[in-house]
Amino acid sequence: MKKQKLLYSLLLFAGLLGASSCEKYGYNVPDGYPDYTDRPGGDLDTNLKQIDKSMYAKARVFPGLVDQSEPRVQNAKFTLDLNFTKQTAQNLRINVAPEPQFSTGYYAAPGELVRIVVPEGIEGLTVQIGGHTDNLNGKYPLLRDPLIYNRQRIYAGVNYVRNLYGGTIYIRADRAYENPVEFTITNAVKSPDFVLGVSNDADWVAEVKASKVPWLELRTKRVVFLIPRDRVIKTFSSNEPFTNPTAVLTKWNEVFEYDYNGWMGLSDNAENEKDRSPQGQWRGVLDIQLSVGYGHSGFPFVGLNDSEWFGAMTSLNSISTSNGMWGSYHEFGHNCQQPSIWSWSTLGETTNNLFNFKVANRIGADYSVMHPAVNSGFPQAIAYAKQTGATKNFDTDAAMNDPFKRMTPFVQIFEKFGYDAMTHLYTEARHAIRTNPSDITKHNWVYEKLSDFTKTDLSPFFDAWGINYSPSVMVTVSNKYPILKKAIWEYNPLTKSGGDNNIKFPIVKATSPAQEGSIENLYDGNPNTFYHAKYSSPTAAESYPHTFSYNLGDVSAVKGIYSYARPGGNRAGDGKDFEVYYSKDNLNYELIGRGTMPNNNSRFEYNFPDGPVTARFFKIIIKNGYGGSAVPYVVFGELNLLKP
Repeated sequence: MKKQKLLYSLLLFAGLLGASSCEKYGYNVPDGYPDYTDRPGGDLDTNLKQIDKSMYAKARVFPGLVDQSEPRVQNAKFTLDLNFTKQTAQNLRINVAPEPQFSTGYYAAPGELVRIVVPEGIEGLTVQIGGHTDNLNGKYPLLRDPLIYNRQRIYAGVNYVRNLYGGTIYIRADRAYENPVEFTITNAVKSPDFVLGVSNDADWVAEVKASKVPWLELRTKRVVFLIPRDRVIKTFSSNEPFTNPTAVLTKWNEVFEYDYNGWMGLSDNAENEKDRSPQGQWRGVLDIQLSVGYGHSGFPFVGLNDSEWFGAMTSLNSISTSNGMWGSYHEFGHNCQQPSIWSWSTLGETTNNLFNFKVANRIGADYSVMHPAVNSGFPQAIAYAKQTGATKNFDTDAAMNDPFKRMTPFVQIFEKFGYDAMTHLYTEARHAIRTNPSDITKHNWVYEKLSDFTKTDLSPFFDAWGINYSPSVMVTVSNKYPILKKAIWEYNPLTKSGGDNNIKFPIVKATSPAQEGSIENLYDGNPNTFYHAKYSSPTAAESYPHTFSYNLGDVSAVKGIYSYARPGGNRAGDGKDFEVYYSKDNLNYELIGRGTMPNNNSRFEYNFPDGPVTARFFKIIIKNGYGGSAVPYVVFGELNLLKP
């Protein structure tokens, strides 16, 4: 017996060194040892009657103990369908994809050894005990131990596994099997899980009341939630008892069917593997402490174990109305973002929330109560987009430094052209030949793909939002589609109004923002209104030479330019020497001619020396002014193009 003990100790020590996670728990049990269950007080860890209670105090705090009165199953059978197609995040071009992790319906009590028998010919499996996989190392103070789950390879034959903290039992698979696989399990307890399409509401309520298992799962084809049983029990005496899991989980399954997988253009039977739905389920868990934030994305996504997150998973009202839907959809949305293709650096907390709007749109929910910041963010963003003339930058301007404001242009596209625009982006991204390495290439990609979807050159829309793009991409797009004619950036998704005004062409930009007046005053036909360039500490880029760029919307004939100096004033600060250029692609510009404006306030006209020029883009460059270098600004009552 001493030799046997010594041999076991040596083997156990070797197992500790080689096991992937056992060092966290003090020890683990390799498979292949004799079963001494029936020997009272046996010396080997395969004695199922021995319980390691060394972590009972911590397990009692979280995730909880399992009462000794709860029956431990003996040679119970469970069957798993392991015939899956693994969809990786890399394949789908998203942050996180569901993994092939399969719920068994069983729970391991803390410190108790569980025996799992795997049939012959089945390989590539791992058993995981514990659904709380958030790593809290580095957190202080700790409300629970940093790591409370473990994983262990299992093989054909008898396998033994225990977790000192206990937890839900899962099987993880590296490979698929065509036929269902039957397992045998001993010394685990049955978890009162609800499985949509299998479980009955009333029977499940009775099972939950009778059970002493601290955690249970709500399972659908598309999503699984791990929630505490005690919170379910408390709802039974509340104003909103959670006694309707069929209705709740049907809604959740629809959300992932239509608004996540479906909206991304994924389906179970897609011909191309890249377009197939994830075969595993998305997962969410509640925890008493998180590695970061109040909730965070991942597999599983994690929310704090409080009434709000619990309600977000289990309340039919929460998932059916827009005022309770934000958090869970927000975190799952993070999983589904495509930052390597089109979700650029400032959209980290923006494009994940687009899924919230998709759900709300499908169920007819009110956007205005989805999140408090939406009500202020949308109108403020629209006011920014309406501003004209000055150069904008969607990513760096302080007026747009808010994720809710940055949602606005995407929701406008969805509302005006259809929510399938997002499906188009995701599908194109999955099939893209290469990833996009920079923000500008992602801007370009979104501009081109949304223009493809709408069959419209959306450059005025992107210009209004200050989402910069490369001129060469605009050339490609403008050669394929007519330019946008409606100012859809004025559309308010909260009121479902606006965005129907015709765009006023030409669209004019200036290298200096208007400190007085507006850029529109240059071409409003009224010489008594004016544009005044910046004169309070202008930068070098806002001083001479002043460039005015004109986008006519379509290729048109232009015979010259005309101007008025400031209304009722002198020429100080007004333009003097100028040059005029044209371009058909906004990329390559050619000089038309140059001249000098008179030193008076009369209307000035300049006709092109070689007659009318046909193009879409023109530039007037004011090289200097009558005010001299001490006055580096310009003022015009009018500065516009002359049509034949």
